Amino acid sequence: MFFKSKYIVEFSKPKEEILNDIDKNLSKKFFDWNKFFVGRVSENSFDIKFNYDKISPYFKGKFVAKDDKPETIELTVYNGVLSIFGNILGIIIMLMFAIVFFQQENYLWIALIFISILIVLFEHVRINNAKDNFFEYLKKLDTFSKIVPVKK
Repeated sequence: MFFKSKYIVEFSKPKEEILNDIDKNLSKKFFDWNKFFVGRVSENSFDIKFNYDKISPYFKGKFVAKDDKPETIELTVYNGVLSIFGNILGIIIMLMFAIVFFQQENYLWIALIFISILIVLFEHVRINNAKDNFFEYLKKLDTFSKIVPVKK
C-alpha cells in the first residue's frame, strides 16, 4: 500500500538483544547527532522513525510469539498524518492551479499536472528508500533474519 504496509520479521537472536540495539540507536537528547532513530522502545515493541529525515515514515514493531518462531515481529510501516495531509494538500493546490490555467487557455497547466505526478512519485520513492534503509539495519542486527511482506 502507499500509506501503510505490513511485514513479518523473523529473528534468530533474542528479542531483548534486538530491542536493546534499537534502544541504543535512539536519539534521547537534543545533541544525539550520531543516533539513527527517534521514538520509543518498550519491553515488547517499538515505534520509531529515522532521526535524519524529518518526514520519514514510522516503523512500528510488535513482538508476537509464534509456536515455532518465538522471535517474530509484526512490523507496520506508515506515514504520519501531517505528511499525508501535506502531500494531499500540495497535490490539490497544484491541480486547482492547473484547472485555472486550463480554463484560461494557458499551457502552464501541463507543467502543473507533471509536477503533481512527480510529487506522488517522489513520495513513493522516499518511502521505499526509508523501508530499504530500515530493512538493511535489521539485516545488520541479525544476518539470519527473514523479512516477509504480508499480503491482504
